[in-house]
Amino acid sequence: MLDCIIRSGRVVDWYNDIDTVTDIAIKDGKIFSVGHCSEPATREIDASGLLVLPGIIDSHMHASSWLGGPMSFKMLAQAGVTTALEMAGPVQSVKEYLLNQGCGLNIGCLEQIRPGFNVATNDPDLEELKTVIAQSLQSGAFGVKLLGGHYPLIPQAAQRLLKYCADNGVYFAVHAGSTENGSNIKGMREIIELAQGSPFHLAHINAYCRGSVQKLEDEIREATELLTAHPEIDTESYLSPINGCSGKCVDNHVESGVTRNCLVSAGYSTDFEGMKKAVTDGFAQVHVIENGVVTLADKQKGLAVWLDKKTDVPVSFSVNPELSRFFFATAKRDNGAYLVDSFCTDGGGIPRNVIIANGLSLVKFGAMSLKDFVLKSSFAAARLLGLPDKGHFTSGADADVVIVDLEAQKAIYSMAAGRMILDNGCVIGEGATMLTTQEGAAGVKAFGLNAQVVDIASLFKFRKNRFDLTPRRDMLQTIR
Repeated sequence: MLDCIIRSGRVVDWYNDIDTVTDIAIKDGKIFSVGHCSEPATREIDASGLLVLPGIIDSHMHASSWLGGPMSFKMLAQAGVTTALEMAGPVQSVKEYLLNQGCGLNIGCLEQIRPGFNVATNDPDLEELKTVIAQSLQSGAFGVKLLGGHYPLIPQAAQRLLKYCADNGVYFAVHAGSTENGSNIKGMREIIELAQGSPFHLAHINAYCRGSVQKLEDEIREATELLTAHPEIDTESYLSPINGCSGKCVDNHVESGVTRNCLVSAGYSTDFEGMKKAVTDGFAQVHVIENGVVTLADKQKGLAVWLDKKTDVPVSFSVNPELSRFFFATAKRDNGAYLVDSFCTDGGGIPRNVIIANGLSLVKFGAMSLKDFVLKSSFAAARLLGLPDKGHFTSGADADVVIVDLEAQKAIYSMAAGRMILDNGCVIGEGATMLTTQEGAAGVKAFGLNAQVVDIASLFKFRKNRFDLTPRRDMLQTIR
């Protein structure tokens, strides 16, 4: 007997070139078949009038004690996400949250490299970096991330870190920025120069194209030229107008470099009073928890919460221009491959989990097809995270599925490895699987979580040829 049959939905699969009304059968956590199915099943889901897509993969989100919080996984599940990469850690807090509030998701986590947290200064030497990286991987981290825009290193230290990771097969991501250049087009240009051709993951391309250094159109043009010239870099793009960062002030000074940039962009000072005025005016929207999820408070409540928390609370600013969001979501290279690898939200516990909501708006607008939406929202991210059995409905692939109301642009059902996460709009998933490396598998299992080991070496090998879109079948074989 089959475990589940999803009947009569519009099945869309970029990899297998499917867009048709049919059934999907699931057995033992895997895709059993795509096509009319008359065999008996423990459960049947009527998907008539709905989209049936590979589970959404969010390649950049936050769900830790630093940013996001334990309610992040419920928010991801409600948005149809089945797999995601947490982009800052701390890893220990993510593991603790996953154990009790994982909602059945697949989650990888990068550990932040941050002065005052796990390195002593903004100029750590190679031995200190090697120690931190080894400890991070053993604890279950998928890799490491430099929070350059928020808590920068000097350029030479950033280069030291990037080169070590590239030479030793460590997954490395960076929020561009250093002590010399901030989170802007200059910071993007600098990190690419420092990399000297080494591959890395450049977080959220939109963050460097907000018109803070040059005209917005010129920044978009330069970012496009840089990505085109450096195919070794993979990146993702926002679909939401808001960002998310820290509202914390230390010694009357706004701590995060990104927060300071946001304040300056709207004419506010970067001290306590400037931040207070931004909250009072509603430009800085304070995060609050309501009904088990994070929302953005109104001005009055936001100010009260920010003061009550002694400023140590996340805030969001509407700083992502429409032009850069639309451009990086839809722009293509000369050979027809997308310029930017995948969608992201930078969400999780930040209320902007809008891959389905805003991505399907692009489909309705005619900016991309449904198949291309699946490519950007699932298959491409799966390949770049070394997950060959996700993002498509090939027989034997993981039964990671989301069922979507196209009219409402909302997830109704979802499952990971055949286990229900979202059931008729209600989050029912439990536990979690942590995506980790061979170094971290034992530690993750000892903590009480399921572990899925990703071969980072194969992931890096695949990156080199990822823009060759034909034939599709060869893509999957490359990373198996």
